[in-house]
Amino acid sequence: MKKKGGMTYIGVDMSLNGDMEIQGPAVIAGQTKGKISSTDQVNIELSGNVEGEVFCQEMLVSGVFKGKLHCKKLIITSSGIVDGEVSSHLMEIYGGGQFIGMRTKGPESSGLPQINNERFLSQDDVTSTSHTKLPILTRKLSYLAVAIIVVITGVVVQPTISSALNRAQETSAEINQTSAAQYPLSALTVTEKNAAALLQEMDQQASFAEQAEELLNAGQSDVNVAMEDLDALAQTSEVLGDNQNISDDVE
Repeated sequence: MKKKGGMTYIGVDMSLNGDMEIQGPAVIAGQTKGKISSTDQVNIELSGNVEGEVFCQEMLVSGVFKGKLHCKKLIITSSGIVDGEVSSHLMEIYGGGQFIGMRTKGPESSGLPQINNERFLSQDDVTSTSHTKLPILTRKLSYLAVAIIVVITGVVVQPTISSALNRAQETSAEINQTSAAQYPLSALTVTEKNAAALLQEMDQQASFAEQAEELLNAGQSDVNVAMEDLDALAQTSEVLGDNQNISDDVE
């Protein structure tokens, strides 16, 4: 019987006769008889009973083992019984455990079952693939983190930017109002004064024309008399105009 990979478990109700080659650990809770070769640990549980020759890296006995054992380390628990010849580098016996037989130093590592190189090469390939995928996954997580930070920054900073723009607009409006208060329409005032003087002069001329027409209609047939009256009206208008200019200068 050959078992590759994983853990081999022989149940309580199982009984096996024959040779077994196992790539990996084995747990025996039932009955076996024959040669067992394992690249890992052989664990004989409390209900387990193993008879024959065993080659393994380590054996843990909580049940019963009878035969020949070749391993690097043997551990006998408080309920374990080992009866036979043991060749091991290390041996531990807990209180209550029993060892009946003979123990020798050894064996050489080359004499023990070795791990299948093809199996471990396959595992190395899987590990290499995992290591290759890990940086890719890390980069994806980094990009996702950056995107989340950008979104959060936009949500947090946008109200601040809007508030700053509103404050800038309010400040600009206040500056315009201050400028209008500091610089009254002095230039416009001069223009308005000139326009008012022009309108006044036009009103005076219109009034003068109306008075001349009234004099002519009133029967002033003598042209010289009418002209004298018009000159008097003109002088009166000039006097009124001079008085108006004097009052403007005083203001």
